[in-house]
Amino acid sequence: MNKSKKSDGPNNKNKGKSNQPTENNSVFNWIGVIAIVILGMLIYANSFNCAFQFDDKHNILDNDAIRSLSNFKQMWDINHSRFLAFYSLAINYHFGQINVWGYHFVNVLIHLINASLVFWITRLLFKSSVLKNHSLAQHQSSIALVTALLFVSHPLATGAVTYIVQRMASMVAMFYFLSIALYMKGRLNTEKKKAYTYFAGASISALCAILTKENAYTLPFAIFLIELFFFSSKKIAIDFKDKKIIFSIIGIIGFIVFTITSFSFSVFSPLPPSTFNTTTITSSNYFFTQLSVIVKYIQLLIVPINQNLDYDFPISNSIMDGTSLVCGIFLLLLVGLAIYLYNKNRILSFGVFWFFLTLSIESSIIPISDVIFEHRTYLPSFGYFLIITCLIYQLLYQKNKTLTTLLFVFLIGSNTILASQRNKVWKDDISLWSDANSKSPNKARPLINLGYAYGNLQQWDKAISAFNKVNEVEPNYHAAAYYNLGIAYWAIGNKEKSMENYSFAIKVDSNYTDAYYGRGVCYYYLNEQDKALADYSKAISILPRPELFYNRGMIYANKKMWTEAITDYSKAISSSPDNANLYYNRGLVYGNNNQWEKAADDFTKTLELEPQNKSAASNLAFANSKLNPAGNK
Repeated sequence: MNKSKKSDGPNNKNKGKSNQPTENNSVFNWIGVIAIVILGMLIYANSFNCAFQFDDKHNILDNDAIRSLSNFKQMWDINHSRFLAFYSLAINYHFGQINVWGYHFVNVLIHLINASLVFWITRLLFKSSVLKNHSLAQHQSSIALVTALLFVSHPLATGAVTYIVQRMASMVAMFYFLSIALYMKGRLNTEKKKAYTYFAGASISALCAILTKENAYTLPFAIFLIELFFFSSKKIAIDFKDKKIIFSIIGIIGFIVFTITSFSFSVFSPLPPSTFNTTTITSSNYFFTQLSVIVKYIQLLIVPINQNLDYDFPISNSIMDGTSLVCGIFLLLLVGLAIYLYNKNRILSFGVFWFFLTLSIESSIIPISDVIFEHRTYLPSFGYFLIITCLIYQLLYQKNKTLTTLLFVFLIGSNTILASQRNKVWKDDISLWSDANSKSPNKARPLINLGYAYGNLQQWDKAISAFNKVNEVEPNYHAAAYYNLGIAYWAIGNKEKSMENYSFAIKVDSNYTDAYYGRGVCYYYLNEQDKALADYSKAISILPRPELFYNRGMIYANKKMWTEAITDYSKAISSSPDNANLYYNRGLVYGNNNQWEKAADDFTKTLELEPQNKSAASNLAFANSKLNPAGNK
């Protein structure tokens, strides 16, 4: 081996053997895939019973669009850039409803496929014209396998695998990786028909990617990186006589045109303060914040400890805020190093550019309300794993093969343990939000969700404690905390304290429908009918819902305002036509208003829905007696 020059630029000519037979036969490749699958299953075996968490609830449990495989339009309307991700959830629901095991199985399967694609892509990189004679090419399969094992085992991946709805991140990566792999196969294939077949497959996979998540919009630029780094000499030139090059250019241009025509510049609009974010997020302060966020991602890839679902990350309004300047300089130096390494070490340079490119949609100037999430590192992490594997091989392998092997075993082994332990945190709401609260003690959202979790278990004292801490952390801001305190105090029988907290919630948010509803219930049971009526009416004016009409209808009935009561019950029935209680109560009002025929119809409908309802049967008999008095003599 030529030890005088270590470069993977195009001029490197390794005069030794370019391949080791034991690394390049199909048996080794199958063993590699089996190793990936076994390790992945070992790590995620304890994730299959983890509960639906956080965004899983409104995207899966409360999402009517995924209840049928034929609801194409509803799923498209949610977000057409994520249509395939939602359709995959619909397939899960079709076969297993809300059995969490099936969703986790699909997520893990996607992760295993992705790791296998990483294995394949890495090997293809070493078959390119730039790397095929590089000194590391003889270890291409081993390097590919280690890269894939690091990918499948890293604990940051749990954010895209164990967190069910973030299948969006792993699924777009699957199509993204597949498109890259098929494109490279086409570029490397000398038979035109086969090459064009691979290119067609790459195009189809690219289309699937852009229908899964917005990250896919960077795909044409990733293909450009592949061309620039692995199929180009030092002088960047395009051979227009090569039909494969022309085909590639047409495909990339077509993709870019498609992206531009479907793109809306509204994504750059500032995001106003929301329930869990007190700051307006603009393109500029989001960018300044991302300088620190990206460095945090790099730290987590290198040292994956203290992971957190809900980081308490400060917004930087200027390059001079916090660590933004230092992080910005560090990232600029990293990009500069990558440019410098282009002609000296293409694969390391490529890894850096891949990381920044695939992270750019979510970590640049497009404001997102949550500035940091671990699942966003899923696709970019390939660049890091490629760098660390090749760097260790270059620096250590020839000097000490045993040490190199032990180092990789340590990295993969520690990743495996940390990932498996991280899965335990996702087990249920209490474990997840307790963990987030311990790491973000001054952030309201973990406390609110922890309070929800305790409330669902009817551990009301703990729920009250959590919601009170929210108000200590961010006083007079979180209407949701006051609202949930109202629920908790109601549950323990303290109606006055419940009403007081509903009032606080309304003071913070004058359009909080649920708070008006809750306070209306309190007033009703405290026999303050007029105040209850006012709260229900206010809630209806904001967001009319069946239960609001039903409750207001009861008050109208108590006040013997029969016409108003009938109107409200009828509105409630139009939204909830299978609710027997609504028909029963309207039947009572019709009876009190001497409309016996309609009363009989409502009691009959009640019995159709609840055949065992003795009160409905008795009132139906009474209504019929009023309709046919002669028949009762």
